[in-house]
Amino acid sequence: MRYLKQILQHTEQVLIREVTVLADNIYEICRQYGNDIFLIADENTAKLLNKNILNKVSHLIIPATTVIPARDYDGSQCHATWMTPNRLNSAASLQTVNLVRNKAKDSDLMVAFGSGTVNDICKYASYLEKKDYISFPTAASMNGYSSANASILVDGYKKSFGAHLPKAIYIDNDIIANAPPRLTLSGFADFICRSTVQADWLLSNLLLGTEYNELPFKLVRNLEKILLREHLALAKKDKRVVLLLMEALLISGLGMVMSKGSYSASQGEHMIAHAMETVTKDYSSSLHGEKIAVTTITMANLQEEILSIQNPITKPITLDVKHITQCFGNTEFIKILKQKQIMQQKIQEIICKEWSNISSLIKQNLLSAKHLQKVFEDLSIPYLPEHLNWNKEQYCKVVNLAFVTRDRFTFLDLASCIEKS
Repeated sequence: MRYLKQILQHTEQVLIREVTVLADNIYEICRQYGNDIFLIADENTAKLLNKNILNKVSHLIIPATTVIPARDYDGSQCHATWMTPNRLNSAASLQTVNLVRNKAKDSDLMVAFGSGTVNDICKYASYLEKKDYISFPTAASMNGYSSANASILVDGYKKSFGAHLPKAIYIDNDIIANAPPRLTLSGFADFICRSTVQADWLLSNLLLGTEYNELPFKLVRNLEKILLREHLALAKKDKRVVLLLMEALLISGLGMVMSKGSYSASQGEHMIAHAMETVTKDYSSSLHGEKIAVTTITMANLQEEILSIQNPITKPITLDVKHITQCFGNTEFIKILKQKQIMQQKIQEIICKEWSNISSLIKQNLLSAKHLQKVFEDLSIPYLPEHLNWNKEQYCKVVNLAFVTRDRFTFLDLASCIEKS
């Protein structure tokens, strides 16, 4: 992991190590960080462990979302309906976090052996209990391993909470390379939304003067080029390319630490995805990155459409609050709408004076929607709402309202207040 090692030379935020035969060595590794160990895995990742480890440490095995090879990778079924798993209690919920906290009360180290859900639960539970934790990723499926944020389901709503970094992350290259391709491709989609994320974050900076940091994007630029060029190898479990993706995801996670939040990895595309989860109450029938793939294409098209307008004119947001409560059932979003209305009042003058320069700067970092869609098609990654069995009419409504679900200013906000010609 050459790129990652260069970055880690300049930071002491987290220790990242590559190991071999992790299943046989995990207990000895854990004992370097604590004496009373509590391990969290899911039904799938637990199968990768040497059974002796479960006899030596306290543990909790949570239900796992079943990974189904949804479409053939030869592209022959690229427009087929996606098969989706439907398991209960497999989300990173506050209920599970509290269960882990209770079971790990007497432990001095918590261990995550798994991917997104397992890590979010362990990260947040250990943070609340003020205990150290270490992470053993089992798939290149998301960028949260090396971030200090945890995505937790609370009362039916997914929320991002500040937490802490693991004391160490241990990577078994063989485990990562042999993970189910669907998990790997989900991680690729979660990473490649960099384009829409950067456009949204830069827009907010240029219009409202909010903080912006280009470094997280610069750090993954070369890896992004390689992964786009060699993306077909991901579906074939090519070890070199899958490990490059894992490296890119770890750097992306560190980018969130540098940004003091998820700004460099989560913008409008994530807002739409989380809003759809809120509306459908469906958190486990598709993988996180699959949802992000669909919403990334939506955002890429929206950004291109708005950036093509030469002299956009904004209007006051006249959204009736009843549409928000009817759609989301959440009055908290009404407060955000009021904040957005204040933001909108601030931007018209600068749009009139600087739009040409603003749009030019943002376009420099964009990947086209057409290019992204072709890559997703090549890999049989979903890119349309119907690929996830999302109702198209409902999806369009959520896209129009998603800007009220978070206090970040994105192209979703601009779309809500630009006059249509």
